[in-house]
Amino acid sequence: MTPSIDEILNVLRERGIEPHEQLDDVDVPGIGEIKEGETIYTTSMEEVLEDQDDERFIEDDRLRRWWHEIEKVSETKETPTPSSEPPEPQCAWYCPIHFFGHSWGIYIRESCILSTAINIARFVDWQNLPVQFKSRQAITKQLLRSAFYVYYLHEHFHHKVESLGFRLLITTGSDRYRPYKANVYRTSFRTPQCLEESLANAESYRRLSEARYRNRLATSILYGLRSFLEASFPLQPPGYAQAMNFLGDSRYRNGLYVFQSQVLEGKISPITPPLHWSVAPNSISSLMRISDDIYVVLPRGGHPIFNPTSIDPGATASTSALVGALTKHYDYQQTSGGKGSHVKLTKQGAPNVHIPGNRSVVSPGVVKHVLKAIGGYPISRLPDFLKGKLG
Repeated sequence: MTPSIDEILNVLRERGIEPHEQLDDVDVPGIGEIKEGETIYTTSMEEVLEDQDDERFIEDDRLRRWWHEIEKVSETKETPTPSSEPPEPQCAWYCPIHFFGHSWGIYIRESCILSTAINIARFVDWQNLPVQFKSRQAITKQLLRSAFYVYYLHEHFHHKVESLGFRLLITTGSDRYRPYKANVYRTSFRTPQCLEESLANAESYRRLSEARYRNRLATSILYGLRSFLEASFPLQPPGYAQAMNFLGDSRYRNGLYVFQSQVLEGKISPITPPLHWSVAPNSISSLMRISDDIYVVLPRGGHPIFNPTSIDPGATASTSALVGALTKHYDYQQTSGGKGSHVKLTKQGAPNVHIPGNRSVVSPGVVKHVLKAIGGYPISRLPDFLKGKLG
């Protein structure tokens, strides 16, 4: 059974681990931030794999410009130029539960999906694309899926790493994930020794062979996606670039065993024999259903390129708006005790509420946390909450 976020947070707090949910309080590189003028919507892997509404590309200048660029790329004979940018922190990032609590999850910026789709298109053999895949709708769907895979599969690996940390917390009785992040990941980030980023990039390539992803792409586009990754990995910063060393089965497996020992011991050079991990093959697998709620960041007023799930674009709020509504309409009081710039609010007989401070946009996870505290309302009721109409 998949645990809930509250069950996981209770386990962490029982062991003295209190997430901050605030970027300024977390010393972990590679994590991005929602910017002013942006908003968030959630989508799911199922929605990404479904057909998209082609009408939104007629209504949105941003998406029309993107399609014109795809048309130009598909007609050119120029040698493709791969991207040298790593996924994090501008295009995608994973916020770990250990540090961010209700703000946890995969975040992907839409602008990067669009630009990466153009780069992938440069590697596609358009002459051999079957006729049934040559319509605007089919090409759009497959290129956007391909670019989404690049970021989602990379960040999904980071969730698997945290899931290993949860399992080690229970089996060893001590926190292994945060010491690993401090002593191994932080010190090796953007160096060739950063195994986590090497393996995350390698996994984004390797998992394309899974039927769930492979069967939804035309062969020419799948080949173009793989060619794009093979060309771009070596140009990325150290750590990311070493993905090329782990694309094969045996090298990936051996790298994964060494990496799991790094997490266990919190050391770049662990002494645990790597082959010991062969008796625990599922140690580094997803603990949560992370594919159900993926946070996509887009400019305010833009049309989402994937179908939203739990919320509509714009159904987020600022720190001040949430705090103001809680204190004005729901009898909460702001109290001391918030971690870092975190805001803590209390109400007799009701759950405490913790909100990241000074944010123009908080994550949907924080909004869910607030609405649950005042009565378990769905996130779609946020506008009513802000107006004081709930409870």
